[in-house]
Amino acid sequence: MNKFEFGYAQEDITPAYGLPLCGYFNPRFNKGAYDRLALKAAVFRTGDTYAAVVSYDLCLLDSKYLKHIDDMLAKAGSPLANKVLYCATHTHTGPYTYSLFDYSPDPAYMQSVAEKTVTALTTAWDSLAEAELYTAETECTTLAFNRRYLIKGDRVLTNPGKLNPDIIRPEGGIDPKIIMMQIRQHGAPVMLLANISNHTDTIGGDYVSADWPGIMEKAIQQELGIELPVMTIIAPQGNINHFDVSTDWNQTGYEEAKRIGKAYAAVLISALYRLKKQSDTTIACAMSEFEAPYLQLSDAEYAEAKRIYEENKDAFMEDGKDFTSEDIARGTPFVKKMFAEMAIACRENPIKEKRFERQIMISFGSELAFVSLPAEPFVEIGYAIREKSRFPKTILAALGMGEVGYVGMPWHYGNEGYETRPSRNLADPTVGETMIKNALELLK
Repeated sequence: MNKFEFGYAQEDITPAYGLPLCGYFNPRFNKGAYDRLALKAAVFRTGDTYAAVVSYDLCLLDSKYLKHIDDMLAKAGSPLANKVLYCATHTHTGPYTYSLFDYSPDPAYMQSVAEKTVTALTTAWDSLAEAELYTAETECTTLAFNRRYLIKGDRVLTNPGKLNPDIIRPEGGIDPKIIMMQIRQHGAPVMLLANISNHTDTIGGDYVSADWPGIMEKAIQQELGIELPVMTIIAPQGNINHFDVSTDWNQTGYEEAKRIGKAYAAVLISALYRLKKQSDTTIACAMSEFEAPYLQLSDAEYAEAKRIYEENKDAFMEDGKDFTSEDIARGTPFVKKMFAEMAIACRENPIKEKRFERQIMISFGSELAFVSLPAEPFVEIGYAIREKSRFPKTILAALGMGEVGYVGMPWHYGNEGYETRPSRNLADPTVGETMIKNALELLK
């Protein structure tokens, strides 16, 4: 059997002071950094077959940009072009990487990230050396919550507020499963990877941070006493966050990110004894495209959007305030106006070109596989894929290979949950099922 080889490299991608931060409805010009951002590149090879995973401490990366990186790899003569699963950790305290809410990313920063990606993958490829692959599963049920709630009056609201007496129950569940992958060389761990379902939005404000995944890595390193790279792959989390609405505990800020990061670190460390060596590390890699059509606004939805806009057309955004999904649940007039404008644009200024997205699958023997989901998928999409995947451990890479926004199942649409409110870029309600079908074809 061919030997299994592994190579790793990472690059600092912390933005310059003053570059605005992405994640809410308004840009926040950063005043510094709580901690630094990184891109982490892991390359795997068995014989003549190889693949790679790159994780970015960024909110999102669109498919056109990632194809540009693949083109740069091909131009540089790298064998890894079109063999890389790119994904983002979805931190809301990283710079703009895509045009959102009338704000565009800094071109120089984006080119720097692309160049550093090529450098990291090249360095990782050059450092390939014999290794061993270990896998395990654990779970955590106390740090993630379904953020969409059924409310009195037959409504669904996202983040309805803590201790809200109108809450009946969560709309759905969570995904407590955590899949772990560890690489060892000469008997020593050289990388730990964790697939965790939670939203990476605990801090807010105007300081750069990798959020809880960055803190989790540092906590694991401190406990183990080695600078072990820890790569976080975010599992489906479009309808998940860290807010426990049954308490009045303040869960926004850097201290909350520290609490969650350290708690996840403890969960992973407590499960290290479960890691088992995988004897079959034969690598397979496949990629395919699917169409992700844009949502079409109905006549009734168009009329309602125009009515809401007229009612709130004079609303404005207060200076220095971060507008979040909680403002939507509270009925903030400016956010109502903004979402009405976005819905109206679906009808009056629709995107006419077809949208195609890529999904990639990377498997190791018959035990472990990665599959990408180019969206913020709801956990129900993850359930459906894992239920039918032939791989006992299927790592689901949300925000992988692109980002078409929130994607749920058809029954998640047509309510007041903000994730599925109409916008020009929102995917059609059928896209979730298409993504599931395409992922399962790749995992055959």
